[in-house]
Amino acid sequence: MKKTILFSFVLLLALSTRVQSQISVTSYSIHALGVNTNKEKKISAELKVFLNREFSNTLTEVSGMYNFRRKKYHQFSAGLGANFSPFTGPDRLICFTIPVQLEISPLENFKQLSVIFEVSPELFPEDGVNMRHLWGVRYSFSKK
Repeated sequence: MKKTILFSFVLLLALSTRVQSQISVTSYSIHALGVNTNKEKKISAELKVFLNREFSNTLTEVSGMYNFRRKKYHQFSAGLGANFSPFTGPDRLICFTIPVQLEISPLENFKQLSVIFEVSPELFPEDGVNMRHLWGVRYSFSKK
C-alpha cells in the first residue's frame, strides 16, 4: 500500500513539473503504445505499455536508448530496458530487454511521421531468452 501511495505521489510530481522536450508517441501495431523523449539527442528514454491483455496483466517496459546519428530518411537506436507488470504480486519484474530500432521517415515534407521496426531479445531470469519483434507508426510533436 505504501508503494502505491509513493508511486502515485512521484507520478503526480512528475506530471506537474514543466519540462521542455520533444515527445513522440508510437503505436506498435495492436501490441503496445509508447511514449519517448527527444530522439535528436544521443540518449533518450521510452515507456511502452502493452495494452492487448486484461488490465491486471498489463505489461510496462522502460528503456534507455542510444540514438545513432540521424540520416536523411532513417535512424538506428539500441538500448537496454526492463519489462514489468505493475499490477501483479510482489515479483513484478518480468524480463530485461535489449531493443534495437530502425525508424524510417518516408515523407520528405512530413518528417514528424515515421515507421518504426523493433527487434528485442527478452532475457527472462529463469526461463531463458525470447525474441520479440514490433512494428508501428511514430508521431513526433516537433519538427525534425
